[in-house]
Amino acid sequence: MAAIRWPESLPQLLRLEGLTAQRKSSVIRTEMDAGPAKARQRYTVATKEFSGTLLLTEQEREILEDWYTHTLGGGVLRFEMMHPQTQEFAEFRFVEDYQETASEGYWEIALTVELLNA
Repeated sequence: MAAIRWPESLPQLLRLEGLTAQRKSSVIRTEMDAGPAKARQRYTVATKEFSGTLLLTEQEREILEDWYTHTLGGGVLRFEMMHPQTQEFAEFRFVEDYQETASEGYWEIALTVELLNA
């Protein structure tokens, strides 16, 4: 597992409201000249993506930004965080940069992470 942990000073779970999960297919299909397409595994381990939000104070937003930028090298490195469904620690990686939206004195952070070794 990854040695880097999600910061303890931030919420440990993504908000359930609006949380989405999508398993990424590991199957590759090849169309044939006649008959049904052939299907095979492209790789042995599929990922699962979670998209959700966190509601953070300004201080927490600064902690997230510093951790993301410096500890994760701009979101490149793997890390451990609480799995949104099982509520156990699992290995994740950011799919893309997170988005920040100001919301009534808080910051709503939208992020997409992929569960590794799903």
